[in-house]
Amino acid sequence: MSIDQETGRDRYFEARDAELAALIDPETGRLADDLAQTIDCPLCGGSSHRPLFEKQGFTFVRCADCRLVFVNPQVKESVVLDEYRTAETNDLWFDVLTSERQLALDREKFAEVLDLLEPYKGAGRLLDVGCSIGLFLDLARERGWRGTGIEFAPRALAHARERYGLDVLDVPLDEAGFEDGSFDAVGLLSVLEHTNEPGRMLGDLARMLRPGGAVYVVVPNVDSLACRVLHERARTFDGRNHLVYFSPATLRDCLDRSGFDVPHVATTVSSSAAIAEHLAYEEPYSEAGLVDDVPAEIMAALEPRLAELHLGYKLHALAVKRA
Repeated sequence: MSIDQETGRDRYFEARDAELAALIDPETGRLADDLAQTIDCPLCGGSSHRPLFEKQGFTFVRCADCRLVFVNPQVKESVVLDEYRTAETNDLWFDVLTSERQLALDREKFAEVLDLLEPYKGAGRLLDVGCSIGLFLDLARERGWRGTGIEFAPRALAHARERYGLDVLDVPLDEAGFEDGSFDAVGLLSVLEHTNEPGRMLGDLARMLRPGGAVYVVVPNVDSLACRVLHERARTFDGRNHLVYFSPATLRDCLDRSGFDVPHVATTVSSSAAIAEHLAYEEPYSEAGLVDDVPAEIMAALEPRLAELHLGYKLHALAVKRA
């Protein structure tokens, strides 16, 4: 059984495609005008950008000045927030996150994140923005952290509160009322790519962190080998959920502009199966199993090189607030 079938991702992606289609004007084949907003670059504010491709009615562009990749026009922020609270895919993604296979993967990933945050623990005050089912905060609590979360999806919110007994708010970050210097560390794990204004979010977090506090960011890597090979066929390009697409360079730039130093950047996840399928003229993520045809010695040589060259599918960064 594939990981998509085992975790329920196959059902999630099918429902996501249907939800995306509902945002599209059938006459133009593009995002409906009443749901759209045209923006300047979310990183540098530049107004000049080059279209890269269109996918499912959404246009993906690259800023001519800072080279950030983003969706433009974007779905209005109010629509995005409403979708996170009411969309069917929220329930299906909850099923993915609570599957045994995904829980095991996430426990391993979160343990590595917490290892890197340990030197910045201070008084142990931790904020997890987009905390989902609460697993990260629960694992952090076992290590002595005192955590607070923010989450919109109803089932995930209820699970975090009831299953783990966590303090989780259902409000946007800028409405949470946190005072300056309230936290020693922040988790932004697969969240920053979902916001219309990533710089504003990071600026808010810089205020809420104590000097020397840390934020750990995980986002898709637009410079990954998978994105470079698959282009619009890469799953990360969906238009509604993922609004901005960082590379190691643009993520460093965004963090620097927001008052952070960045001592650690790494990438993970090869997506080698999807790449192999694409190169064989098959549909990526079709579970054709073509990666098994690649000699083991080639895969063994390829995997560590992806990490060394920052070509992994997921981009990780540890950033520290300047004094």
